[in-house]
Amino acid sequence: ESLLSCREDDRNSGHLSQPLRRKTLHNPCSWQSRCWQLAIALLVGISGVVFSLGNRVLAQSNIVPDDTLGAGENSVVESVGLIEEIKGGAQRGQNLFHSFLEFNVDVGREANFLIPVPAIQNIFARVTGANPSEILGTLGTVGDSQPNLFLINPNGIIFGEDSQLNVGGSFVATTANGIGLDNTGRFSASEPDSSNLLNINPDVFFFNRLSNQAEIVNHSTVGLQVPEGNSLLLLGGDVSLDGGALLAPGGRVELGGLSEPGTVELSMDANNLSLSFPDNVARADVLLTNGADINTQAGGGGSIVINAQMVDILGESILLAGIEQGNGSVDSQAGNIKINAKGKVNVSESSSIDNVVFGIGDGGDIEITTASLEVTNGAQLSSSTFGDGNAGRVKISASDTVRFDGVGTNGSSSAAFSRVNPGAVGDGSDIEITTASLEVTNGAQLSSSTFGDGNAGRVKISASDTVRFDGVGTNGLSSAAFSRVNPEAVGDGSDIEITTGSLKVTNGAALSVSTLGEGNAGAVKIRSSNTVRFDGVGSAVLSGVLSGAVGNGGEIQIITGSLEVTNGAALNTTTAGEGNAGDVKITASDAVRFDGVGNNGLVSGIFSAVTSEGVGNGGEIEITTGSLEVTNGASLNSSTLGNGNAGSVKISATDKVSFDSVGSNGGSSSIFTAVLPGAIGNGGEIEITSDSLELTNGAQLFAGALGNGNAGSVKISATDKVRFDGVGNNGNSSGIVNSVGPGGVGNSGEIDISTGSLEFTNGARVSTETFGEGHAGGVKITATDIVRFDGIGSNDLSSGIFSSVGIEAVGDGGDIGISTGSLKVTNGAQLSANTLGKGNAGDVRITVTDAVRFNGVGSNRQSSGVFSRVLSGAVGNGGDIEINTGFLEITNGAVTSASTFGEGNSGGVRITASDRVRFDGVGSKGASSGAFSSVQPGAAGNGGDIEINTGSLEITNGAVISASTFGEGNSGGARITASDRVRFDGVGSNGASSGVFSQVNQGAVGDGGMIQITAGSLFLTDAFISSQSLGTGKAGDISIDTRQNLETNRSSIQTTTLSGDGGNINLWVGNLLLLRDNSQIATTAGIAGAGGDGGDIIINAEFVVAVPRENSDISANAFNGRGGNITITTQGIFGLQFRVSLTPLSDITASSEFGLNGEFQLNLLSPVDVTQGLSELPADTVTSELNQSCQAGGSQSAGSFINTGRGGLPPDPTEPLGSSDLWEDVQLPKKASTDTTDLPITNSGKLIEAQGWIVNQTGQIELVAQLPTANSQWGCSLR
Repeated sequence: ESLLSCREDDRNSGHLSQPLRRKTLHNPCSWQSRCWQLAIALLVGISGVVFSLGNRVLAQSNIVPDDTLGAGENSVVESVGLIEEIKGGAQRGQNLFHSFLEFNVDVGREANFLIPVPAIQNIFARVTGANPSEILGTLGTVGDSQPNLFLINPNGIIFGEDSQLNVGGSFVATTANGIGLDNTGRFSASEPDSSNLLNINPDVFFFNRLSNQAEIVNHSTVGLQVPEGNSLLLLGGDVSLDGGALLAPGGRVELGGLSEPGTVELSMDANNLSLSFPDNVARADVLLTNGADINTQAGGGGSIVINAQMVDILGESILLAGIEQGNGSVDSQAGNIKINAKGKVNVSESSSIDNVVFGIGDGGDIEITTASLEVTNGAQLSSSTFGDGNAGRVKISASDTVRFDGVGTNGSSSAAFSRVNPGAVGDGSDIEITTASLEVTNGAQLSSSTFGDGNAGRVKISASDTVRFDGVGTNGLSSAAFSRVNPEAVGDGSDIEITTGSLKVTNGAALSVSTLGEGNAGAVKIRSSNTVRFDGVGSAVLSGVLSGAVGNGGEIQIITGSLEVTNGAALNTTTAGEGNAGDVKITASDAVRFDGVGNNGLVSGIFSAVTSEGVGNGGEIEITTGSLEVTNGASLNSSTLGNGNAGSVKISATDKVSFDSVGSNGGSSSIFTAVLPGAIGNGGEIEITSDSLELTNGAQLFAGALGNGNAGSVKISATDKVRFDGVGNNGNSSGIVNSVGPGGVGNSGEIDISTGSLEFTNGARVSTETFGEGHAGGVKITATDIVRFDGIGSNDLSSGIFSSVGIEAVGDGGDIGISTGSLKVTNGAQLSANTLGKGNAGDVRITVTDAVRFNGVGSNRQSSGVFSRVLSGAVGNGGDIEINTGFLEITNGAVTSASTFGEGNSGGVRITASDRVRFDGVGSKGASSGAFSSVQPGAAGNGGDIEINTGSLEITNGAVISASTFGEGNSGGARITASDRVRFDGVGSNGASSGVFSQVNQGAVGDGGMIQITAGSLFLTDAFISSQSLGTGKAGDISIDTRQNLETNRSSIQTTTLSGDGGNINLWVGNLLLLRDNSQIATTAGIAGAGGDGGDIIINAEFVVAVPRENSDISANAFNGRGGNITITTQGIFGLQFRVSLTPLSDITASSEFGLNGEFQLNLLSPVDVTQGLSELPADTVTSELNQSCQAGGSQSAGSFINTGRGGLPPDPTEPLGSSDLWEDVQLPKKASTDTTDLPITNSGKLIEAQGWIVNQTGQIELVAQLPTANSQWGCSLR
């Protein structure tokens, strides 16, 4: 849309469409009306002449000779009818001098200087009187030579409307005081007596007046014309062409003047006369108005030169040079148009300066040197070719300002053109502007283009201060700079080059390079030391290969301090034809900012596109800067709708890159690369390298494939941090999307993020997905510090990473890989790999050196965690979940879950933690924390295994490890390996016990998975290790191997089946197997009253211990099937007794209610030598004496020593033994001997009961009556 709305003023071919020698047209469609105007003017003129002649038929011109030349050399005037013949004069070789008091030529009359001899080359006519000359008729020369004619009148010279020239050579009219002849010659009008007449060419004009130099005015609508190849010079004072015309075909027209005393040098090269003005003398002004016309067109040559203080070219006036139609040759060169003004040049009111080739040959240049230039109200500068030859340059040099503004009353834009027109063969040339500041406003244009067979020229701007393009003209055309290869043209466009302090392109203005024909478009190259700003709807840089074109687009290059593209402005590179679009390359040392949406709904940004008609690749977008902001709906967009690849988007920022918010049109701030519907080609990559990156409030990075081709990858490298946060008011989550859309055929790209720290919060997410035919890409995250996913967005979506195969898609999901120092996934955030179509879900692989924490449930009731799913309707396998870390914590309802709801196996969960793993608690919505593997109802496939390798494992307060099947397939197993200990403890607020579960649920078809635990020690409190089948399949086995103890408290290790065989339980315990408080080790088959043999129980333990009255059992039972076998290999069993059936006591049973009982086999290991490690007592004992000395007195019973065994001590030294604590002798009592021997008692004084003990100096322990002061909190005392 931008390329179509931003159009060049094709109606203006430099105001030219006809090869005319004068008064050429400003618009092709106005030719007839202009002819009528000329006809009416001619009739009016003729009427005036007739009226005048009717009143002055016999009037004579006022030509009065003076006598300053001396006797015999004074001028003589004779009237012959309407002709004044001027004879006499002073001859000096090739020079003929005339002098007059008055010199005027009346209307309808002629004044001719007669040439006395053929040798005359120059005729000088001066006016020594006080009045200006009025040339209202014809002024000429007659004779056998073609001398140059000089008319000198310091009082002024006026040419009337009907005035004309009939000279054989060049013509010079001047208000100078005199003319110099080499160093000694002089011909002065103001001081005639000082003249020194010589036979040499004149070389200087003298201006002696201190101020108010007289002017030269030309009203001649007929035109003052010199023969072809000659010169026409008007030298004032001020020079004014008020409707007048000057014609010097193939020659030279030069205008200028001085406003203070000085000299102007004259050079004569045959018929080519030229002036040289001093730099240190004030100049006079030059004015062209009311259709004034200067024309030097011919078969070659033809120059126009203006030297002045101020130059005004107004009222449809025209300066025209070049080569006429039908004239010229391959060697022909048109002359230049040069304007040199110390002050200001003003070209306005549809006036023009044109250097045009209509014939054969090269056009000349247009050169303007001034302090300031204004081209306004439809005025134009044009260097063009309609014929066979190259156009010349338009070269502007202004020390202050250059301004192009507005549209003329004829609808034409103010402009500077270099153009190869239709039918022409040749190259356009450059438009060069050097100034302090440049403004192109209100529809004005700078245009270099080709419509014919040839290359367009450059538009080259150098402004030390500012360049500004602003607005749209009343003709609907943008203020712009163009370089274009137009339809049917054959040739390359050229570059637009801007070098400045700051550049502004605003309110619909544009810089455009394009090709619509056969040839490459040029580039746009901007270099600004300060700022570049594009603002407003339609404000743009455009590079395009448009419909029907064959060629490549040009680059857009911007080098600046800072760049802003706002409120709908855009940088656009497009191919709609056959060729590649150009690249966009931005280098900004400070900052780049794209912001907002225009009032027409179009977004600010950079756009690289292959349109639906295009055959070629899109251009690259490259930004190198300090910082980048893309906000309020702005976008960096690279896409293909045609046959070709989309370009990549590459950003490199030393500081920060941020994308934020949503535009007023509902679009997210974004980077967008896509293969769109109908396209054939690959999407472009997105690469961001920066210190930090933020995408917030709905901002997105999107790489997609909706056509036939692969989506591009997304690669982010940020040395400090990457942050994605929030949801936009359009409901879009902040984040990254890499997608194969519906109907797309191709793979989505990879997402790769490398940074110090990474955050996804409040609904932000990364998504890689396929909804078409192709694989989803993977997500790879590397963060040296931390990765954090947290919370739910306002759109009720979880923060996280999501890899999915969508409904009806055919392809595999991508893997998710995270490598970091620490990872947190909290408050409903998720890492998820799913398949809903035909294809496998991706794996999730997490490698963290420190800790991984999954915590909580989101407000959308979604658990935090890691998920791998084969969803309902999908055909494919789920991906594995792998976590490698130092420490893993899953709490408050968070999970790791691998499941299948469709047709395919679920993935596995593999956890490796060098330190420990902790699962704890229940979420706010009642979901248990834990690790899950499941085959869900309606699914057909096997569940994946859960594997945990760690130093220690804690599963507490309702957290679980669960492998289950509800559908058609086997559940996965659970394998736990812990070098230290494993602890399952507690019941959650949802009533669920902590534990490990392998379950075949009711209605499922499949076997349960095996539970394997290898640990240093295992502790269960209010927990379960359970393998259960409520379907038709077998429950999985349970295998536990501990190097130390296995202790259970109100807990169960069990396998249960509804109708199938019970699973086996194998326990290898290095030390003690302890069952407390209704703990169970049990296999049960056929709990529904159906068949199924009980599973076997094999126990290898140093000791097997239970409390008899706590009803802790070891049982292998069945209902109709055979009871399972129990084999225990141990040093000893304590507190348990084998019984036929279960009792309220602690039992060992292997029974079947209606089938055969199982067998119980006890394998006792060799008894332990209890004497090992005991010290030998002393030979002499004093037991009797001590007993008698310490005997209790009175009726007190004898003292006793009790071995309490394990558990017999209070739990804390400050507490008494509880009544529930059990004391039990472990050997039969022996009857005490009644034989006693009384020994004499030696009275050794009052005995005091020992109050404590000390270690004496020899290291021996002594009982003491007086307890010494101790540092311990508790005293040690014997009772």
